[in-house]
Amino acid sequence: MEEVVQDRRRQRTRKAAVGAFIELLMAEGYDAVAMTAVAERADLGRSTLYEHFRTKDDLLAASMDWPLRVLAADPPDPAALLALIEHVRERSGAVRVLLEQPLRSRIARLLAARILPGLRARGVVGPRADVRALACAEGQFAALALWMQGSGVPAPVLAEELARLSAAAATPGQCP
Repeated sequence: MEEVVQDRRRQRTRKAAVGAFIELLMAEGYDAVAMTAVAERADLGRSTLYEHFRTKDDLLAASMDWPLRVLAADPPDPAALLALIEHVRERSGAVRVLLEQPLRSRIARLLAARILPGLRARGVVGPRADVRALACAEGQFAALALWMQGSGVPAPVLAEELARLSAAAATPGQCP
């Protein structure tokens, strides 16, 4: 019973920290967000925040967990990609902020880190794996950004292209 209470408390703390981080990120931009401001906004002690998240990048990764999991899925899940595209459509203002540089490159590196294990499992190793993972991540964000600019690409086609980019990263001789 004590373990369940601890887990709920931990989840509540993490949720409060991530929520505060997202609010500050949207209001001030990534570079202006300070860990102390996140702790204050979430009504947490600084040491408590640092027990859960060592850096802003850890908070960024936690705030992007579901989208990154969907984009990095191996094999890609078309239904999850469509759900993600709908999620992006509903939150287009916030997503535009995330897809602007330099934050986009930071998020692409987080996505690449999630893509890497799948590449390595397929025998893509060393610098080649790093390059493919990052190219795949950047390609997926470029496709989403183009779609958000009103390219006229239907959501199912975008989902297929996002899946194709993931699959291509693991296939020798394919782009990326």
